[in-house]
Amino acid sequence: MSSEPSIPLPEFRELIRCARAYVAGDLHFSYVCSAAGAFRDVTKVLPVNREIKQIAEEWAEMATRAWPEMAQIANPISEDDFLKWVSEKMNVFQPVNFPNAQ
Repeated sequence: MSSEPSIPLPEFRELIRCARAYVAGDLHFSYVCSAAGAFRDVTKVLPVNREIKQIAEEWAEMATRAWPEMAQIANPISEDDFLKWVSEKMNVFQPVNFPNAQ
């Protein structure tokens, strides 16, 4: 991991909020795609570490594959595949429920 300091990114919080709502069935996937693009765009102009930039690029790439109307791409994915991918990513933001955790 990089030891470079980063700055607060409300765009990342918005992406996670949209992703959670999408997984819960409360938002259309286009909201996640838009939030992913905004997150990536802000990481291009603000001083963030390379790991954050990589996360932003990954989300934006998957969003573009899920919503190919935004770009012409060779490897689109279905909305079902995007939902599965987003659900897997959201697992890192879930509380840990180990038997001995307090």
